[in-house]
Amino acid sequence: MVSSLVILGASGFLGKCLIAAGNFPMPIKALARIIPSDIDITQEGVTWIQVDLLNIKSLNEALAPGDVVINLAYMSGTSKAENICLIDNIIEACLYSKVARLVHCSTAVVVGATMSSRVIESTPCEPLTPYEQTKWALEQRVLGALSKGLDVSILRPTAIIGHGGKNLLKLAKSLKSGSRVASYFRASLYGKRPMHLVPVCNVAAALLHLAIFPEALNGNVYIVSSDDDPINNFEGIEEILLHSLGQKPRSLPLLPLPKLLLSLLLRLLGRSETSITRIYDSDKLLSTNFKPVDSVFKAVTDFSDAFKNNVSRDS
Repeated sequence: MVSSLVILGASGFLGKCLIAAGNFPMPIKALARIIPSDIDITQEGVTWIQVDLLNIKSLNEALAPGDVVINLAYMSGTSKAENICLIDNIIEACLYSKVARLVHCSTAVVVGATMSSRVIESTPCEPLTPYEQTKWALEQRVLGALSKGLDVSILRPTAIIGHGGKNLLKLAKSLKSGSRVASYFRASLYGKRPMHLVPVCNVAAALLHLAIFPEALNGNVYIVSSDDDPINNFEGIEEILLHSLGQKPRSLPLLPLPKLLLSLLLRLLGRSETSITRIYDSDKLLSTNFKPVDSVFKAVTDFSDAFKNNVSRDS
């Protein structure tokens, strides 16, 4: 029996990108509650399987000994308890089916309200929002499976950006059809605050890198980010979007608003990250010989092109 790479939550933005990358070293089983109508079901080496992850029996039937599982599944808009039930089903099925490995995709924002300016994998997590608390709880469930004999690892991406993604959607809409005055004051307020964007292709590549890593992962956590890219700040990203959307560049220089003002505003909005200097460090992942495959500039441009095409179709 040939082992497969199993992708849970394959119908989402990240799952589709991962599958589209192709050139996999093993067959793919793409699991989704509803198989999308716009996917290529004839793609060589990829088998789509309709599975309800809350139904442990159907999940058991989809997995086989030696499979490598990448979990992208998360039920947004539902309770923490329901998501814990989901991850418990996944872990139980992985153990029952004797899969080789589980790579769980989490999020870098599980660090929450930490005051550390440079976030690494060992930075103590202080999840504040319900989303952060749920994601943190799921991580603990996954890591707990290590003691049961399941080789696991966690990938924490920052804000994923690319063709078809939703990050930057609000900003793109405001730049395309919103008030230029409001846009000017927003840019003055945010300035060069880090955006923490990471290309979706880099996240997909990191997941595959961990899935086929030749050594045991032993519960290691890895951050994947592009915070070292000099354009990965509000001013730089807005400039790319303005150009890509065909908007006129801003003629007035931005107002020199105090950085403390933005920090206070973020605090009032209940945001976990009120620092305007936080950086997410990917050095641990890079030390495993992971090589990023895409740039922030290209990922933002790809997102913008998809956004323009959607606007054209809707108009």
